[in-house]
Formats: sequence, C-alpha cells, structure tokens
Amino acid sequence: MSDSQDAERISKLAKKNAWTTGLLTFFFLPIGYIYTGRYKALFKGFGIFVLIMVLSFMLEDDDEFFDLVAGLYVVGATIENVRAVNQAKKLNGGLKQNNSANLPSDNNVELKLLKLIKRNREVTLADCVIETSLSSQQVRETLEEMMKQQLITIDNRESDGSIVYRLI
Repeated sequence: MSDSQDAERISKLAKKNAWTTGLLTFFFLPIGYIYTGRYKALFKGFGIFVLIMVLSFMLEDDDEFFDLVAGLYVVGATIENVRAVNQAKKLNGGLKQNNSANLPSDNNVELKLLKLIKRNREVTLADCVIETSLSSQQVRETLEEMMKQQLITIDNRESDGSIVYRLI
C-alpha cells in the first residue's frame, strides 16, 4: 500500500468511536469489524478461531472448553479492534502535526541521519524514516543526495542482505 492509501485508511479509522467499536465488536463481533472497515483482521481472527475449534474438537469433547475459547476470542477481538481505533487516532494526530508543522530543513535532516548512522554504524531506510518522521520517499531522496555528496555509502548487510547505509 502507498503512503497516501495508508494515511487515508488511518484517517478513516481514526474517525470511528472507540466505545461504539468496543460495544459492536463485543456483542456483534463481525459488525464491529465491518464498522471499522478492518476486514483482513476479521478474517484472520475468524480463521484462528476456527482452527482452535477444530483442534479442540479433535482433542476433547467438552462444551465448557468451547465456551471458554469463544469467550476469550470475543474479548481479545474487542480489545484488538478498540486498540486499532485508538492507535489510528494517535497516528492521525501525528500525521496532522507533521503536515501542519514546519518540516525540518534539509541540512537538519541530513544532520539527524548522519548522527543516526554514526551512532549505529549502519542503518536501514526504515531506521531513517523512524528517526526523521518523514515519508520513505523524502528520506530516500535525502539519502541519495548524501551519497552524491560522498557523505555515506550504500551496501548490503552480509547477514541478511538488507540494504544499509554507512558513513564513508
């Protein structure tokens, strides 16, 4: 998914009411996930629930066990769905701040990245995005400019082949 699609999805989720999400998810599980538009999470959770039920029927024939697992699933799904809404609200607030605030100057971003690389010896693009709070495209462009200036170099990490940036 692109950054704009992620931002739009987070924005939509952040508009949902956490109490409504919790009540719908707890009493009408699928409706709670439909309300939040989190269909993947609904299907993943339902798949795990079915797998647990199949295993429980194979292991023992106990209705109390089934009720316990179903209850735990409903409580867990409710907590997870409400938490997703609250997390989206936090992220959406951060996105609004980043859009409205003055973004750091290019030199400041480069300085942050150089300090990060010096501190960690090698960093990935994700490390740089986390450090600067900028989009991956903005960070990638900054890193490419820093390579042109011969401040850093790009390489592959031997252990896992990940692309990393190092000081020259």
